[in-house]
Amino acid sequence: MMKFILSAVLILTSSWAWASGDFRTYFEEKNKINQQGDLAAIKYFHSKWATSQYVVINKKEKTAILFGEQNQVLSKSSIRVYPGDELEKGGAGIYIYSGVKQTFHYGKAEKDDSVHALFLGNFSLHVGTPIYVLPESTDHRFRIRNQTLTFGAAQVLRNRPAFNYSPLNVSAKDSEMSVDFTDRFTRKYVQALQEEKKKLMELLQIENDEYNMLAEFAFGVLSPETDYGTSWKYRLKQTAPVVVSVLKGNGFDTSANSRGPTQIKNIPDVITEHYHIEKNELRKPENAAITTLAFAAEQLKELRNMASSHKEITEETLQDYLYYLYNGRRNEIKKATATPEKNILIQKIKEAIRHLHIEEV
Repeated sequence: MMKFILSAVLILTSSWAWASGDFRTYFEEKNKINQQGDLAAIKYFHSKWATSQYVVINKKEKTAILFGEQNQVLSKSSIRVYPGDELEKGGAGIYIYSGVKQTFHYGKAEKDDSVHALFLGNFSLHVGTPIYVLPESTDHRFRIRNQTLTFGAAQVLRNRPAFNYSPLNVSAKDSEMSVDFTDRFTRKYVQALQEEKKKLMELLQIENDEYNMLAEFAFGVLSPETDYGTSWKYRLKQTAPVVVSVLKGNGFDTSANSRGPTQIKNIPDVITEHYHIEKNELRKPENAAITTLAFAAEQLKELRNMASSHKEITEETLQDYLYYLYNGRRNEIKKATATPEKNILIQKIKEAIRHLHIEEV
């Protein structure tokens, strides 16, 4: 009777470890790779971060290909597979090879460590070898995320339990953030984004790549909103909030006014609860940075839920469309009329992001 080595450790500990470097360079490079398809993402991952042999199962072609450490093909065999992408059918996703019994080959799913029969055939493998089962449909795909290989929905959707989707990873990678500007305000703003990263990731339940992407956006949005807190319009609103309220038809009630250098209308509940920040305190760069990132994280969740309305919104383009929700222009997402490449304010955000540097150490 075959003994499964259920404790086989995913090679995620050392050879799959994160590499250090400039986040923007990595972000743009991995987005290009992700758009090239499943095999491109798998090979990129193994060329960058993993030093091991691996197997790719192609259910459509009914083949198993063993790749070497340099992505070279070592062997290829015809196999029998189970139809369907669902996890219980040994469907598409990431597994670690557990062993063979009477030509039935088994793998331990990355998602929940459950063991599943993956294929039948004469194929020699070492226990612990990564196995990537390619999806039969276009609904699922492999991606580089958080400097590792993940499997999830092709569309911008939440994970679904029936499929072998990679679990949420809220482990924070240490980052050093700096800005080209020398003024005290932007330096304090960026410093807060760096120092509060781990706490905010846990509170907001977001992953490392998402946090860095949102940190870029939270900094970039300073430009179109208030020119980094220096515009005369913003300073007038800060010094005379009652006048703004009256002009908007709200009388002397200033609670609906946008406040701070990123013009926040509502502070997320999680920030109020854990940081006790009030709207009249958003002029402080530290408070503005924390609140803006959390507010953008809320908008990101909504954008994911709305993404099916606009075919150009993918995991790789989320940052480009985030400002539409931040700025209250949801209909442009719903009606699929949003064109960020033609939006001057979004281009200002992109330009501002070039002045922010995130180095992962």
